[in-house]
Amino acid sequence: MQKKIIQISDIHFGEKTFSMELKNNLLRQVTDENPDLIIVSGDLTTEGYSHEYDDAAEFVDELNSISEVHVVPGNHDARNVGLIHFEKQIGERKFIHIDKSGGFVIAGLDSSEPDINDGQIGYDQLAWLKSELEKVPKDMCKIVTFHHHLLPIPQTGRERNILLDSGDLLRLFIDSGVDFVLNGHKHVPNVWMIEKMVTLNSGTATTRKLRGNTYPSYNELLIDDGGIFVNLINTFTGYKREVANYAVELNENEYSICSYNYNSDNGV
Repeated sequence: MQKKIIQISDIHFGEKTFSMELKNNLLRQVTDENPDLIIVSGDLTTEGYSHEYDDAAEFVDELNSISEVHVVPGNHDARNVGLIHFEKQIGERKFIHIDKSGGFVIAGLDSSEPDINDGQIGYDQLAWLKSELEKVPKDMCKIVTFHHHLLPIPQTGRERNILLDSGDLLRLFIDSGVDFVLNGHKHVPNVWMIEKMVTLNSGTATTRKLRGNTYPSYNELLIDDGGIFVNLINTFTGYKREVANYAVELNENEYSICSYNYNSDNGV
């Protein structure tokens, strides 16, 4: 059974480059895609203010009318004590979603830090994630999402704001057999693979805060028994193109990526 996941990041209500046209395009496109699950990987707002969260909550409600939605905070959402509004109007800052029929589990984490752009997961969340992943059957695909990028992203200038405890997180991911990591933050889509683990970054879906020749976009993951396909969707035009695909196998009843193929340009 194929399952479709839409990953969106960096909405930025309140940002001067935010586009209502792009937001409406996004909602129309996601409705047409009819996904099984929608993941928002942070930065719903720009400054974490209450009025920005009002718009963000309305947007999440619109997404919820399409499919089940899970949201984690980004660094912008944590500004100006914004996480108070996040918890009140959006929901919990971490989550676990299990889809037995689709054969995957998604864990969401809060990588934000109040009033700074840097991020970290922290000991408590690392312990929580380790405990949750230990409960997941080995034959299921393990996916983790949080806002800050785990690995450096090309075409984004000087490297900064990477997770402060990325090394500890990487070790946990490898030891726990995590297959996919979904991030945002840099506004540039990209895909890396390390130790049979894919890190997938989404671009900004609804703003014109773009680097180089990138365009507003979001990601689509198609998961079935034979593999996982990753598509990049242009929010301006709705044009979709495959950026990567992965064949998977059960080796001694353990889910793993056995081969992969990337587009020659694995970003945009």
